Amino acid sequence: MDDKAREMLVEDAVRRAVYGALGSLDPSLVVVGISNRHVHLTEEDFAVLFGQEAIQPMRYVRQRGEYAATQTVAVHGPKGSFARVRVMGPCRKASQVELSTTDCFTLGIKPVLAVSGSLAQAAPVEVAGPCGRISLPHAAIVASRHLHLGTVDAERLGLSHLDRVSVRLGGGRGGVLGNVVVRVQDSYLPEFHLDTDEGNALGVRTGAIAQILLPGA
Repeated sequence: MDDKAREMLVEDAVRRAVYGALGSLDPSLVVVGISNRHVHLTEEDFAVLFGQEAIQPMRYVRQRGEYAATQTVAVHGPKGSFARVRVMGPCRKASQVELSTTDCFTLGIKPVLAVSGSLAQAAPVEVAGPCGRISLPHAAIVASRHLHLGTVDAERLGLSHLDRVSVRLGGGRGGVLGNVVVRVQDSYLPEFHLDTDEGNALGVRTGAIAQILLPGA
């Protein structure tokens, strides 16, 4: 076993302990993660943008097996561009550019609110890397705020995949957010994802604790 594999095992054990302790106190409490603009790429699109270079993990995120890669791209719209937008790994079946509404205004594209992976109505955008440039006709979205839950966590809370709930955030600018999409998968750790616009509006940062407001509670 190499050093990276051992590091991932230790990190996963720590995360399980932290989330397990939190869940044992109150399963409706969940950690907040704020998502900055980022890009998911297919293997084919990654090859166009980076040639023979392999996608390289830079920092693993809370969800198992997912990471911010060392590679970055430029994202171009009709009115503006962003340099050094982080690529997230591993590669996916469809390329996707996740932006905030403010980002969309800067690029000059229509903000399309969608659940991650639902790209039929996604806005067109161009992505450039050191080896090439691609035009993606349906890729740019403002990701719906969502709640990651493992299967066991969802069962404890009486929730199912694609249910919608409300979530309460504390603090001086806190409040209740509705229309939170529940996403359930065996590998998921409990985490509530917001984009930077939402996080800034509520004065919330990654690592804060939110409360799921269960139907009928």
